Amino acid sequence: MTKDVEHLGSTRADEAWTYALLGGGGALLLLAAPLLARWLGDVPFVPFGGVLEWVGGLDEAWWTWLARPAAGLAVGLVAAVVVLHEEYRLEVGPEDVVVVHGDDRRSLQRSAIIGVHRDGRTVTIDGRDGRRLFAEKVEAPRERVREAFTAHGYPYESQ
Repeated sequence: MTKDVEHLGSTRADEAWTYALLGGGGALLLLAAPLLARWLGDVPFVPFGGVLEWVGGLDEAWWTWLARPAAGLAVGLVAAVVVLHEEYRLEVGPEDVVVVHGDDRRSLQRSAIIGVHRDGRTVTIDGRDGRRLFAEKVEAPRERVREAFTAHGYPYESQ
């Protein structure tokens, strides 16, 4: 068995894509907000016509063309920080598996783990007496999850 700890979760590239997509999406959405609002304002069954009319008029001043995308970028980046902070990560070591969620860390001792399997993106760690120790989505490729657990000798049950 190896002494190294395997980290399962989003990679640096995944994090970069999350920031780019949410930040860029927010910027594009608020850039196009007046156009979308005017278009939706013309649809007769869409509620909040007054709000849509107000948003549709936000492109009259030149500075709004700079402020809207900047605000959208900021909101998108904050959303990315929240998404990445709240995802589950696993640190698979020879003596335990550490579950990291936000600022919380929980250690699952090797002796308590009787089985590990994966269903889609959900990694499930079973304990004694039918107790489920962990069952959450983990952003890691299936093969990498299998390798991390089998390299440390954990009973990995998925094929």
